[in-house]
Amino acid sequence: MSLRKTPAGWPRLISTGWLLLNLLLAGGIAVALNSLPIPLFLPCTHHLATALLLGLGAMLVLNILTAGLAGKSWFARSWPSLMVLVALGMLTLWLGSYRYSPLAFSRESTLRGFQITRRGRNDEFIPSGAILVLQAGIPVGINVVASAPNAGCLWSSLNGGALDGPDSCDTIYSAPMAEFDFLTVRLNPGCDLPPARGYIKISILP
Repeated sequence: MSLRKTPAGWPRLISTGWLLLNLLLAGGIAVALNSLPIPLFLPCTHHLATALLLGLGAMLVLNILTAGLAGKSWFARSWPSLMVLVALGMLTLWLGSYRYSPLAFSRESTLRGFQITRRGRNDEFIPSGAILVLQAGIPVGINVVASAPNAGCLWSSLNGGALDGPDSCDTIYSAPMAEFDFLTVRLNPGCDLPPARGYIKISILP
């Protein structure tokens, strides 16, 4: 009895399918991380590039572990994925660099939003321009989430809200005795980028 032979085109088909799966999963991880205030482990790098690098890095580690466990036969099929992931990582690092990328980044790309810290609640991430409901006189922590490290900030309150550290990107704010407030921040991001401006609309409870 003769054994069935594996079709000649299957190894290439498996390699192509594995590569597409890697790219799909790396993109999914990047999309998920891009909406979160992820730590800035690379200076002067766009936040989307940082998220994509994390996605590509995760799939690269997964490929190396899988190849180590499955042996040489699987490594021979997965090496195209490894090479593509490394090449895409290097390309992303170059294109995502504020200093060396040929792409032009907008001002909004440096200020991603704000992280709100309140007593008895989990930290909350809000985008610039969002409405925040607060109680008058109750302090909350507000941290600017920016894509550039070592940024400088300058806060201002329209209706005289109290700011502990108006020249820091991490400040404590207390809403005034009013119906509303308009909290603005000017961000000086560094990395040869222009200043950016963000704001929060404060709806105040009595």
